Amino acid sequence: MSDGTSIIKDALADIGVSSVVSPPSPQAIETGRKKLNSMMELWLSRDIRLGTTPLEAAGDELNEPDDAREAIVSNLALRLAPAFSNGKQIVTAELKNTARDDFAQIKSLYGALIIPDKVVSSTLPTGAGNKIGFTRRRTFFPKGSTLDN
Repeated sequence: MSDGTSIIKDALADIGVSSVVSPPSPQAIETGRKKLNSMMELWLSRDIRLGTTPLEAAGDELNEPDDAREAIVSNLALRLAPAFSNGKQIVTAELKNTARDDFAQIKSLYGALIIPDKVVSSTLPTGAGNKIGFTRRRTFFPKGSTLDN
């Protein structure tokens, strides 16, 4: 786990906005905080549950898993690049590929597992734990119906 400022600084360094010699401005850190919060909300809406907390201030803890840090930094760097003039020139194919691969890994590790309903044939008898519902009393399931759990 790391604080939001270190993640934002690493992302800004990836696109060449900051370095050891020229640290990022407070406005750049605030822009990074807003982009980081919106990116985490977007991932959550896509059922990628990292357990992060939104940053109220840039120095707050993000509470990300250790194996998700690099994916967050590389994807944040891509989102921040258009906001900075020198960032537009520094985004390379390598950074894009890294961000894409990291996101795919995060999605496979932390994405929600969706289990589809079991579709049954019309020859499966009701009873013995198999139930349609309380409104219909039939001997067999209708073709293409799903099991209630």
